[in-house]
Amino acid sequence: MKIHPTAIVDPQAQLGLDVEIGPYSIVSRDAIIGDNCIIQSHVVIEGAVKMGTQNSIGHGTIIGTTPQDLKFNPRTQSGVEVGNGNIIREHCTIHRGSTDGSATILGDRNFLLVGAHLGHDSRVGNDVVMANDSLLGGHVHVGDGAFLGGGSMFHQHVRVGRLALAQGRTTRSVPPFVTAVANYALGINSVGLRRAGLSAAERDEIKRAFKLLYLSGLNRTQAAEKARELKFGSLGCEFFDFVASAGKRGFVSYRARLESDE
Repeated sequence: MKIHPTAIVDPQAQLGLDVEIGPYSIVSRDAIIGDNCIIQSHVVIEGAVKMGTQNSIGHGTIIGTTPQDLKFNPRTQSGVEVGNGNIIREHCTIHRGSTDGSATILGDRNFLLVGAHLGHDSRVGNDVVMANDSLLGGHVHVGDGAFLGGGSMFHQHVRVGRLALAQGRTTRSVPPFVTAVANYALGINSVGLRRAGLSAAERDEIKRAFKLLYLSGLNRTQAAEKARELKFGSLGCEFFDFVASAGKRGFVSYRARLESDE
């Protein structure tokens, strides 16, 4: 274990094997840090933060502080849960849950670039990339393998589906496998799907589901009924299940891709 002499680590904090803590970092009494984590300089880990193994936490990152919510009671017992193998670069912020027993959750093998923010009660799956200054409002959910573009903002309660690529200011949910800019779906995230190892047949099924929802001239209810008749496989069903559960936020609408979008 390597703890810099200027770091402040509460004696009651639980640190795993081979943890490194850099200069001027602060680790609170309720923190649990797994094996082989690297915490660089000027990091603040406040409150009930439970962190798995092999995480790298960049300079100036703050994890576990109170939500940006005027109604929040500081006595609320909530926390942050971080999985394994995450890379969290400089000056990221992750706020704790907003109600007793709640947590903001970051899964495994995620890559948070400089200045990324997870608002209270957000849930980020596995293998997600959040580019520089991408911001999640409270209760935002991001599915596995999604890519969030730099400078993007996601409104409270928005969901981003698995393997979606989303960027811009987004106030509606983004279905899985879709490329979306702001509140508009442009098409399928073809590059991301290939990188994830989906076969040509699987990609074709997703394309058919996308066309049925967005390009058939049917409304959401009609498209869902038609999808049941066509008996899509698991990926098509995942796509339409997400759309059916979009809730009051709704989901992104279609906009034809322009040459300037390329």
